[in-house]
Amino acid sequence: MPQLGDDAATRTAKVLSLPTRAAILSYLLTTGPKTVKEIADHFQIHTNVARAHLDLMTEAGFLLTETRRRAKGRPAKVYFTWEGEAGALEEAGVDVPEQRAGMGRELEVELRILERMLSDAAEQVGRIRELIEHGKHGRKEGERDG
Repeated sequence: MPQLGDDAATRTAKVLSLPTRAAILSYLLTTGPKTVKEIADHFQIHTNVARAHLDLMTEAGFLLTETRRRAKGRPAKVYFTWEGEAGALEEAGVDVPEQRAGMGRELEVELRILERMLSDAAEQVGRIRELIEHGKHGRKEGERDG
């Protein structure tokens, strides 16, 4: 029987349930890869708080990580979205039209977040239907035995 509570829909809901996490996702979608410190500084939160949010978002599949070497000091772990954001495209030499900036870009980010939520919710609905069907079959078998 499928288990509820540890699936993509639940993880998506958990990630997006806090405005800070949704804001971090939107920020990374529009700016490209950032370190924990850069994210913590931008949102004026402690680095441990930022790291907890980022780790949860990575575990849920919203973000990827990569270690990048710096000129001096330890290598930095950077977080980025699995979708191609404008910053990464520009780094790769791809021209990003100006119309993608501003309000239009924010709406695109919101749309991608909603699409992800709807997809995960559809999967959750399917699991609930399976549980209901399993429960119906279990009762019918129990009625026959009694």
